[in-house]
Amino acid sequence: MKENIGELICQYRQNRKMTQEEFAFRLGVTPQAVSKWERGNGLPDISLVKGICQILDISANSLLGIAASEVVENDNAAMEQEIKNNMFAEPFLLELGEGLIDYVKAGLETGYINQQRKRLAESTGILMPVLRIKDNLELEKNTYRILSYDKVLYEEKLNEGDEDAYRKMIDNVSAKCQENYADILNKQIVKIMIDNIKEFFPGAVVGLIPEKIGYLQVQRKLQEMLRQGKSIRDMLHILEELEEAL
Repeated sequence: MKENIGELICQYRQNRKMTQEEFAFRLGVTPQAVSKWERGNGLPDISLVKGICQILDISANSLLGIAASEVVENDNAAMEQEIKNNMFAEPFLLELGEGLIDYVKAGLETGYINQQRKRLAESTGILMPVLRIKDNLELEKNTYRILSYDKVLYEEKLNEGDEDAYRKMIDNVSAKCQENYADILNKQIVKIMIDNIKEFFPGAVVGLIPEKIGYLQVQRKLQEMLRQGKSIRDMLHILEELEEAL
């Protein structure tokens, strides 16, 4: 283990044409410590792993010698992560024109989105998924749009300098989540909901889900109810109904 990590640090350091002294200076340790690692006579402290990976531009898996499905040829961890992040459609996504970025950065500090998430949970049983937010320079400066699995649910251009821009966006995010929840809902969201019930009412879940009833089966039941305009807040009785149907 020591030898492997030390050999990998040496290999990646040399690939970047970096001396032990330069690497040690950037990491904030002594050259002697680096030499010791590379000779297999010790291991870097766990607190240094992030810094080592950043300096050498590799993933933690690469440093630890864990096999992974590589998607780039040059161990560019940042680019690899960016590519992976774009390989699938997001359940819930907010895209921003560049003129709205600062409003959203400031708004996220207020907790307003979690207030809306709490309101939805209390009134409908809906768990708003984590909202992914990214800029889209192809949009007009003060335009934003809400997407789910690459489908545009809403698009609007706000007035320049609108101080309520963030709240308006989040209000529409909440509304579109509720309107389209049957399509937004997925197994991961269902699992979070079931885990929450299990924490408070273990008898309603233990031995039933996923042992006898799968998350997908619960998802389909909830989607059916949502499309019928029914509330899904009474999850305990919904689970009992599913169990009775076994």
